[in-house]
Amino acid sequence: MAKSRTLSDHFLNFNIDAYLNPIIPPNPLAHLPKPISHFLGQRSNPQPEPPLLTQWLLTFFSTVAGLCLAAGVYNHAPGLSNLQPPVMIASLGASAVLDYNAIRSPLAQPRNAIFGHTFSAVIGVAISKAFQSAPEPFFENYSWVAGALACALASWIMSVTKTVHPPGGATAILACTSREVVESGWGFVPLVMIGSLLMLAVALLFNNTLRQYPVFWWTPEEVGGKLWRRGRSEDDGQGEMGKDGSEIEKQVSRTDSERTLQHELSRHEDFIEDSENIHITPRHLHIPSQIDLSADEAALLETLQQRLHRHYDNNVGA
Repeated sequence: MAKSRTLSDHFLNFNIDAYLNPIIPPNPLAHLPKPISHFLGQRSNPQPEPPLLTQWLLTFFSTVAGLCLAAGVYNHAPGLSNLQPPVMIASLGASAVLDYNAIRSPLAQPRNAIFGHTFSAVIGVAISKAFQSAPEPFFENYSWVAGALACALASWIMSVTKTVHPPGGATAILACTSREVVESGWGFVPLVMIGSLLMLAVALLFNNTLRQYPVFWWTPEEVGGKLWRRGRSEDDGQGEMGKDGSEIEKQVSRTDSERTLQHELSRHEDFIEDSENIHITPRHLHIPSQIDLSADEAALLETLQQRLHRHYDNNVGA
């Protein structure tokens, strides 16, 4: 009976990251040269925010740069004319507010910005094509219905895949209601992806001058299952030995925003990997994947773990 309830709960509260995170490789940014990793969001310590006036100026200039870069590529890049690009994809303007202003929002992170837009474009074009397959006047008269359906389906897909990006809803609607976009057909999908990637590049460049972006690339939760940890241990061949003679796995390097949720468990500790409990020790912090924490909550837990670590070093490990 308990098993039935568990299966039901998995179905009713489906979490795609429970299946994806174990096969996602650990964050490699700490292994890159520091100038590169810095502009990819890697910090050894949390980046303090600059004064508000500075943030506003960065938002202004990065928004202009990001949208002009995307529109400039659409209008002048060789080879894109075959895709019939619009002068500007309006939904990218909404993305600019997230990518360059609300940069700490989960909705503004790269996974959401890229995949949210792309999934929405695919769904919008698919719904548009389906309505166009009906007799001639149907799509002209009911494109607004197609837009509403596309937006709803895109929102659902983004929720299931944890890629919610509100501008994606506008992307889906444009694929059904904008004559210029409708004429682009499936060419609209790569255009949206190119625009999203270009705006992400500008966000990395401008936001990381005095701020820190992204907060995370894939998820703030733990990634990299036993397979990745075992491979890293075998490659390094430098595992530390515990007091009981067992090898302790080395912690995977991570960004300061992700490290609170990426502490690996030592083999000698009696932690259950999928436990429903949070475990804090001087050396490790384990948070179950099904627990969603805000950035502030995660930072608080890491602060507690660091205090335990310092206390252990000062009073026990010395």
